[in-house]
Amino acid sequence: MRLFGNTVKFLLAQRGLTAKEFAERINLSPTSLSKIVNGLTKPRQANLTRIIEELCETPEEEQQLLSAYAHIEEALTEETGQVSEARFQKMEEDRVRCYLQVKSQSIAFRERVAEILRQSGQPFQGPHQNEDIICDFFLLTTPGTAIECKANPNRDWDRTLTSANLFRSELPCERVIVIVPDLKEIPAEIRKRAKSASTEIIPIDKLASKL
Repeated sequence: MRLFGNTVKFLLAQRGLTAKEFAERINLSPTSLSKIVNGLTKPRQANLTRIIEELCETPEEEQQLLSAYAHIEEALTEETGQVSEARFQKMEEDRVRCYLQVKSQSIAFRERVAEILRQSGQPFQGPHQNEDIICDFFLLTTPGTAIECKANPNRDWDRTLTSANLFRSELPCERVIVIVPDLKEIPAEIRKRAKSASTEIIPIDKLASKL
């Protein structure tokens, strides 16, 4: 549990967040988060999912937390000297369940975007690929428009903006749109970087009017 708590502490420091600020973001009491961070309690599955969604920006960081969570059960087994196959099975199920929850949210978000594109009546492909370069959707208009769906706007904007540059040069297209759940979640610094990279960040409820 200390390993998991220390991993959370490290990622909070990376994000420049205090434990109190983060507790508010994931709708958890400061006391409950403090117990998790200090290795006193094991996070529940729902809390683990929220922590990963809000705190991890890259797949590597997500795996760090999942691995630390997996070690909780392993450590408990070593302390008691008892090997429980059922306990390990439950640990693995919890880890995979968390991964599938994040994955399902991402798929559901893309499906919402696809439905809006269908209702717009504009021809599009999704996904659209040119050799190794692929985007979620591509509007077959003049000029062409690449669309990326970002269900978790807190993750890896460096990768997203670099992808936008590759779309323009290799798909090719002149317009790149990144769809997010809510524009309020995007820091001003990210908006500024996106603008300088000629990339539009649009909340999903404004997509239809921006096409």
